Amino acid sequence: MNYRKYIRFIVAVPACLCALLLPSSCSTEYEDRIVYNDTEQPFEATFHPDTIRVGKLQTGSIRHLLDLNTPSTEIDNKPEYTFRSDELISVHASDDGDSLYITSWSAKTVYKISVEMFLPEVNEYLPVAFLDSIPAFSRFGFRPSFLGNRSVCRVPNSNDFVSFEYQYIDEARRKLRLTGDDEHFRMLSKIDAKWKCYFSNYGWTPESPATHNYREMSPIYAREWVVIVTNYAYMMTTPEYKYIMEHFSEVMGGELIDNDDKPFTMEKYLSEMERFKAPATFKLGRCNNSYAGLGGSGIWTVATWNFYGHYASFSGWDAIGHEFMHCMGYSHNGNMTYPAKPQGSDIDVGWTTFLWQLHLWLSHKGDLPYTDRNMLGFHKPENAKYRDEAIRGDFQDDAKLQQKIQEYYNSSRLVKYFKEHPLE
Repeated sequence: MNYRKYIRFIVAVPACLCALLLPSSCSTEYEDRIVYNDTEQPFEATFHPDTIRVGKLQTGSIRHLLDLNTPSTEIDNKPEYTFRSDELISVHASDDGDSLYITSWSAKTVYKISVEMFLPEVNEYLPVAFLDSIPAFSRFGFRPSFLGNRSVCRVPNSNDFVSFEYQYIDEARRKLRLTGDDEHFRMLSKIDAKWKCYFSNYGWTPESPATHNYREMSPIYAREWVVIVTNYAYMMTTPEYKYIMEHFSEVMGGELIDNDDKPFTMEKYLSEMERFKAPATFKLGRCNNSYAGLGGSGIWTVATWNFYGHYASFSGWDAIGHEFMHCMGYSHNGNMTYPAKPQGSDIDVGWTTFLWQLHLWLSHKGDLPYTDRNMLGFHKPENAKYRDEAIRGDFQDDAKLQQKIQEYYNSSRLVKYFKEHPLE
């Protein structure tokens, strides 16, 4: 004879799980239910995460950022074209809490990403949506289906169930985050440099004379700035970066020197390592080719060739690192903006030499968010109409360029060091 099991489950649910009630008015509700089954499961979960197939969203609901046909006036000093290096792909609730919005400043599409919402009442994150992809340089939104409905779900990492009903998303109390195993997404998530960046024409107009210090910051240059900032910030998260800042002279053949011509102490290396990643605001632009770059006090601009030369390591990072260090308060004294040879040595030592050699090493390892210059194709003939200058001859042939990169790789002091002293 077969007998069915029955179990009575009484689950205590804080009434403050309802978003319409204030935390100070919380009470406890009890849901009493007899369940007959053979698996002894308490409640049947009624909550299921949404599955969002981005390619099937309604036309017009997804916005592509930095489209090449967008005029520079649309992105010039505009808040909606501001990005953070430590939040390159983000999720936020709309102002009324009715929808979720995803913004990606990644130059690559990422795949299989979950949106999770923190439930403070149970101190856990709950997956509320699964995104099949997040396109590069995009912004889109959707209304989660759980809003306005009472739901029952299992508490993550436990056997308990919880019942809740939210009429809107109060992001101040219910934090949102993105998670996923996509390798590029994981790289971007490591970045902890808290830089806020936006784009500027610096007063340039089509009527500006050729002698104007700055040039137009159109989207084709802005996209490369995102790649440059991302790679720079990512380099500062790597074990190699940390190791070199703790053993600089051993690796690079001399010390970093400050504005007063004083070598860095260990305390200085460690404090600057943190300061370089501290909150800062940069106005990204493009300068006249009469200068390799112009920078300082948040101004961070480089000349045209740096926007495609940076992939090659040996061209671009000198100017990029030079102007960054002006923003960090360093002058042309010392070796933080220009390399210098220590007394009695024929080795160039300085921040910019360190930077391009570190980029060379990490690029060769494949340990950078962006290594392929063909990804965005700045240099390609089909994109010539979006540029106002030609590409230098040594950057037009991939095979010759790769040969030159390999020559620099073979002669790099930093590369030689890590080949002989691999990090565990």
